[in-house]
Amino acid sequence: MMKFLFSTIGQKIQIALSGFFLSVFLLFHLFNNLVLFTGEENFNSMVSFLKSIHTLIRIMEFGLLGIILLHVVNAIITSFKNNSANNGKYAVNAKTAPSNSKTMIWSGLIILFFFVIHLRYYWFTFQLLDKSANFYDYMLLDKFGFLGHTPTAIIYVAAILLISAHLRHGFLSIFKTFGVPASLRDGILKYVAILFWAVIPAGFIIVIFAIQIGIIN
Repeated sequence: MMKFLFSTIGQKIQIALSGFFLSVFLLFHLFNNLVLFTGEENFNSMVSFLKSIHTLIRIMEFGLLGIILLHVVNAIITSFKNNSANNGKYAVNAKTAPSNSKTMIWSGLIILFFFVIHLRYYWFTFQLLDKSANFYDYMLLDKFGFLGHTPTAIIYVAAILLISAHLRHGFLSIFKTFGVPASLRDGILKYVAILFWAVIPAGFIIVIFAIQIGIIN
């Protein structure tokens, strides 16, 4: 079993599964952010509730961290193996591969760096606050690392667009890895993919713009 998990196919399956769970996490994270539109009281109540189930949330966070590390490590290893295999007689195939396939590793590393920044300023800050704090105000802070700060907002939008491009290639690749027929991938799954690489990123960007132009204030 362990031999299979660390084989090329096994690692691709791990990348696919971890990528899928990360996509689902983004969906739930967006729902949390959209609560900002309902006002300060509702958002603070939601965060306070999450703090009240601290132990469960912490278990989920460590699970998410494990998934992220699994995804990144396997992606790096798989990319290294592919590059090694493409030296020599397979070099032509590497040059003709889709550009998004060849840049997935780099976009993934940039996204990982963005997540680190995001965790540093939002997750870490929220951990230091008790459940009676005004979390709504912290979301809107006009200082580096927070969405009320215009340069930071620009960085967030750029990162989200990169995540969108990463998901566009990656989501359908999940089903390709598991052998789902191309006809099905080009049918309903293609439209499901739009939710993850277009609708969800657009939702995050709308929240950022709403904060910047004062709709959320």
